[in-house]
Amino acid sequence: MSGASEMRDGWRILAGCFVGVSASFASLFFYTSGIFLKPVAETFGWTRGEISLSSIAVLVGNVLAFPVAGRLVDRFGERRVAFLSTLGLGLSFCLLAVLTTGLWIYLILLTLLCCLSSGGNLIPYNRLLTQHFCRLRGLAFGIALGGTSFGAAILPVYLAPYVAEHGWRAGYLLLGGLTVPLALLTFWLIGRPAADTVMSPRDAGLHWSEVVRHRAFRSIGTIVFLAAAAVLGTTLHVIAMLTDQGMTAAEAGALASGLGVAVLAGRVGAGYLLDRWDAGVVTAVLLALVATGMGALATGRPEMILPAILLVGLGVGTEGDILAYLLGRRFPVRNFGTVYGTILSVHAFGAGLGGFVAGALFDLFGSYQVWLSCAAAMLLVAASIAWLTERSVRPLAASAA
Repeated sequence: MSGASEMRDGWRILAGCFVGVSASFASLFFYTSGIFLKPVAETFGWTRGEISLSSIAVLVGNVLAFPVAGRLVDRFGERRVAFLSTLGLGLSFCLLAVLTTGLWIYLILLTLLCCLSSGGNLIPYNRLLTQHFCRLRGLAFGIALGGTSFGAAILPVYLAPYVAEHGWRAGYLLLGGLTVPLALLTFWLIGRPAADTVMSPRDAGLHWSEVVRHRAFRSIGTIVFLAAAAVLGTTLHVIAMLTDQGMTAAEAGALASGLGVAVLAGRVGAGYLLDRWDAGVVTAVLLALVATGMGALATGRPEMILPAILLVGLGVGTEGDILAYLLGRRFPVRNFGTVYGTILSVHAFGAGLGGFVAGALFDLFGSYQVWLSCAAAMLLVAASIAWLTERSVRPLAASAA
């Protein structure tokens, strides 16, 4: 089948994945969490380090939930798991708005949010794309996962001033209400799953322990951990970084929307390149560019803020696509949910740890410069590993674990 035929026959799947990703944890929660960071902390008198414990709560919830969610997607199909998980995300936003009265309750609710929403994150959508696209798989990843630009580019412009005027509780309720129409639209677009890609109760498939022992797990897992810690740990604090420099919430939200533009461009651009060039080379070059952005942001110079944010957004827009692409050529689609969910827990661990360390270093040094320098170094190490281990890699069979 030609690339044009793939796109023509799979447009509903592609559109459904785009909308589903727009309504996922990766879009509605992750890219908006920075907007709530300072208002929630100021309400209860928490330090920047204490509110950054939210990253640990997210870490714990995702690390525990992603492997289970991947298994459920393989067992019951993408459509049902994604729909129920998206509604779970909306319910969790409402609980955050209504029940948050202290730090520990806030952290428990964030952990619950991660558990309820894990099956509607990137796992079911990347599995669908791996199943339906071959010749233009990288581009399909880029277009569909560009749905995160809804949370990265559009929401900050409107949500940041909304929270500043109406409060963070109202902001969480607004996010909760957005999930329902998006979940229904996704459910309709995706349609029924193919019967041969859903495991029967007797088909155990790959176990998590087999995935961890796979020869590709160490190199890809290390790259993913370092990139997630550096890029996503920084993204959590972007709004706080900008307002610390004297910007208003509206100005910071508008500038941070540039991050979303870069996310979309990075996803589509990386997907296009993955279909044409060696994936190891593409990964190494992109990670090196993001490291340059971290270094520029660490200078603190006003004229460097926008180009630095655009480069950081480029990293946010590529790591998930590259991960799915590398895994998709090594494992059969029937096991993709289990495989992707397992390694995505490594991604979540890096992101949560990065966000916490960034906040702790801010409390220790009074600025984010030290963290940004560390993030740049981690990205350069990840780029080096990708260059050394992921170039000219032959697809590995699942049995090679």
